[in-house]
Amino acid sequence: MHRPIKILLLASFCVALLCSLAWLGFARWSATDYGFDFHAADVQSNVRIVFDDLAVPHIYADREVDAMFALGYVHASERLWQMDLLRRAGGGELSELLGADMVENDTYLRSLGMKAAAERDAEAFNATAPPEQVEAAQAYMNGINRFIDKGRKPVEYRLLGAEPTPFGILDMYKAAGFMAYSFAIPLKNEPIMDWVKVHFDAEHLDVFAFDTEGYTKIPVGQHSAAHRSRPAAVDATGLATMAEALDAVRPVPQWLGSNAWVISGDKTASGEVVFANDAHMAYAAPCVWYEAHVVTPELDYYGNHIGGIPFPALGHTRDHAWGITMFVNDDIDLYSETIKDGQYLHDGQWLDLEVSTEIIHVKGEEDVSFELRKTHHGPIIFDDVAMWWAYTQYPENRLQEAFYGFSRSENLEQMQAAASLVHAPGINVMYGDKQGNIAWWACAKLPVRSDSVDCQALIDGTQSTNDIQGWHDFSMNPQLVNPEKGYVFSANNAPQSVQGVDYPGHYYAGNTRAAQIIEALSTEKSDWTVRDVQALQLSNNSPVYARNNALLVEYADMNGELEALDAVEEPLSELLAEAFTGMRNWHGEHEMHDYRPMIYYRWMYQTIKGVFADEMGQEKFDIFVKTIVSENTFPRLLDRPDSPWWDDVKTKKVEVPGEIVRAAFHAAIDEVTASQGADLESWSYGAVHTVTHKHAMGEVKPLDRLFNVGPFSVPAAKDALNKYEFKLTESVECDVFSGPSMRIGLDFADVENSESILPTGQSGNMFSQFYDDQAQFYHRGQFRKQRMDAADIKAHQTGAAIIRKAAGDLPQ
Repeated sequence: MHRPIKILLLASFCVALLCSLAWLGFARWSATDYGFDFHAADVQSNVRIVFDDLAVPHIYADREVDAMFALGYVHASERLWQMDLLRRAGGGELSELLGADMVENDTYLRSLGMKAAAERDAEAFNATAPPEQVEAAQAYMNGINRFIDKGRKPVEYRLLGAEPTPFGILDMYKAAGFMAYSFAIPLKNEPIMDWVKVHFDAEHLDVFAFDTEGYTKIPVGQHSAAHRSRPAAVDATGLATMAEALDAVRPVPQWLGSNAWVISGDKTASGEVVFANDAHMAYAAPCVWYEAHVVTPELDYYGNHIGGIPFPALGHTRDHAWGITMFVNDDIDLYSETIKDGQYLHDGQWLDLEVSTEIIHVKGEEDVSFELRKTHHGPIIFDDVAMWWAYTQYPENRLQEAFYGFSRSENLEQMQAAASLVHAPGINVMYGDKQGNIAWWACAKLPVRSDSVDCQALIDGTQSTNDIQGWHDFSMNPQLVNPEKGYVFSANNAPQSVQGVDYPGHYYAGNTRAAQIIEALSTEKSDWTVRDVQALQLSNNSPVYARNNALLVEYADMNGELEALDAVEEPLSELLAEAFTGMRNWHGEHEMHDYRPMIYYRWMYQTIKGVFADEMGQEKFDIFVKTIVSENTFPRLLDRPDSPWWDDVKTKKVEVPGEIVRAAFHAAIDEVTASQGADLESWSYGAVHTVTHKHAMGEVKPLDRLFNVGPFSVPAAKDALNKYEFKLTESVECDVFSGPSMRIGLDFADVENSESILPTGQSGNMFSQFYDDQAQFYHRGQFRKQRMDAADIKAHQTGAAIIRKAAGDLPQ
């Protein structure tokens, strides 16, 4: 080898070695410290923290406020970046950290009123909440700030050249505001629903899942349907497009569903209550929940915490467990306002708009200002459409007090009192305890609406008769305590009416997840165990998809003849027939090796497109197909062969369902063939049904390889109990974006061996070994312990830390 080449190779090797050593040094310095030891004036006695084999902190303190300071510190040490993004999203302040690309997002989020509501609610909390709650919340914030002061900022800030700013009570309300926005489904559903109601007659509207007719409901009383009138005709579908587009680029995951059920001891093998919960959220790295075990003389709870919120939204003690799902009640109304020269028309009078200027700080650039206009209904968020939102309109926000109460309640009555404090977002609180009680409360401040209002469409804002009339008392909320049937459940499905009052909602599931839960729990089975509920959580099938497919096959295979499916091209004919035979024998299974789920979703999409796109037009169809209304409408469509939607208005002849469904099958097979090749034996659902847990910086190469977790091929249906959600689009790829954010199973006969799993890991620090250590187990459907026993924790200890009481002139 020539000498210059040798020198060049040696130099290259040395540079690579130095870079590697520098990276290793940086990684070691940036890794989470699980063995810290420091003094703090914020604690009155030493606080001990033991990290177990999953990096879950077990915090032992003599006082609650000392424990909360430690919780804030360890939470920030793992999730400071996540905390910061969440509070900035809730305040419309992402641009200050991420730059000009987030200005449009901030403008939109700020327009919704979340920041103003957070400022109001933080002031009220400090002034009126019980002192012990204020002290606990402030101690948590002080712990976060102590970590920031130590200067070990996460690598994300170093890449951005940014510094984290201190946290305060206001930030926990900003974080809660974004949680509430995650539940704001009407923004994406109501504009297109309104447009459809305006442009089509009753015969066409009959097929749409605008209501809960035929849905599986949680029984609480007699059901009655409320009459609604038509609103003013305004096209606000651009609002749905905007909201969808901005959500897609915002680096903060949203809540998108959930399952939970609680089984009484009469139906369990142990004779004690068995509890299960899996809240559904958009996947991200890090995942949403941070687990922590807090032990003081008064407390001993294992909780799942949201970044920047001090009190656990779900968790358990040795005596009770609580979980949550989305209530999905309609807490947003969109009003079509008549506006002219800075005023709006209401009951024949022209009233002045409330006008203010919002300032958005942008990293590296000049501030951006915009004018925010409001009517008494709420802010103008799109053209002349105002948004009334329970989250900002109800005068009190006691969500933080509710979360505090969930973890500190000592009996059923205290838990119910805490549940009654929730106003928005609407959540189903699931409860079980050591005394054998089980309960479900649909928690939200529910508005009283006039019978003249169709709250799932645009409302005429000029008439006071269309305004919110007041609020229902919590006694009117759907709820069920210790039912004779021996279980309570929630899967984002509609409750029945309460005393004749229906509560409208944009429900995720009509007859899918809820039906499966009822089918399983209503049997004579009386020996339920944690293993049984885990198997139910991991169910990959859905009876609705099986039924839909059977109807598609029936329509396509008129009189059992396959000739209509033959392709013009001979090489495709055999493939087409083989694929159709496969679908004839498919019963809704969603295993990765099976090709049939892939065909089903393409067939479903092409059928929906073939039915609706000709009348709606491509633009409106693209909005409609992304909504839950579209998916819930599909079974109704298949049940109505005489619906006028089946006719293709672009042709002179009148089409019947069989023609549309057969054409859709042709299109589906063409799409799959183009994507997967012509060998059906090589097709598999797992090849297209994948999930990647994306980091906020994971869109940038090569950072995606460092920060993102995945991809993973996964089984399960779009709305099975083991829910892996994706959008139906023009692509064959089923890019999963949400699913269970954790899975928990607990038997009160053996609380200390409760089990759970997280989608990625406990840490949000990519240099920690616990950043993605649970991902493989999660996607394989495995579980691990939530340790509460001191000896068990010590036996699985991976780190021990201490926060010492400051004394004299010891370093702070």
